[in-house]
Amino acid sequence: MAADLAAALEWVEQFVMKPHGQLGRDGAVCPFVQASMKADTFLLESWTVEPDATVDDLVASVNLLADTFEAREWASRNQMLHTLVVVLDGLAPERFHLLDDAHARAKSGLVKRGLMFAQFYPECDERAVRNPALQVARSPVPMLAIRRMAQHDVLFLDSAAEWFAAYADRFADRYQQNAVRDPALKKAFAGAQERWGDRS
Repeated sequence: MAADLAAALEWVEQFVMKPHGQLGRDGAVCPFVQASMKADTFLLESWTVEPDATVDDLVASVNLLADTFEAREWASRNQMLHTLVVVLDGLAPERFHLLDDAHARAKSGLVKRGLMFAQFYPECDERAVRNPALQVARSPVPMLAIRRMAQHDVLFLDSAAEWFAAYADRFADRYQQNAVRDPALKKAFAGAQERWGDRS
């Protein structure tokens, strides 16, 4: 357990918190983690799961993660810095890929709650949103991470009407006020509006 936590933290520090030449933008792979750590709101824990956990079991773990995240007492009131990462201790390696299925099943429910989560494991095929050639979720141990929805998440939420609706409910006013500067975000938002209808 301690070794897995150490491996997870090393990967976060040496990959997630560092720039990458193939990322498609400046800055760290995840731009939130360094500030989250400074605010003492980056929490890394180990949760025990059964070796033969099913997709249903993993979805239950995701929902428990969301409930735990929302109930947690945080060191900072800045919700954008709140991050909870759990290493899934005990899950058999041949079942790591089920995390993808659990993510697909649980995503809509969490997005409606204003939450974003991701799965990580050694063979995970999740790609960088600005460069599909870069695999960004290949952690040394199986993990789940959760945080609040942020402005840039339109890049992950523009492909389904219900996801975009949840995003627009929270961030459409920023686009209306021309407060969003990143051209990629503006393009994604405009494209989603055209595809799914104006959610402002």
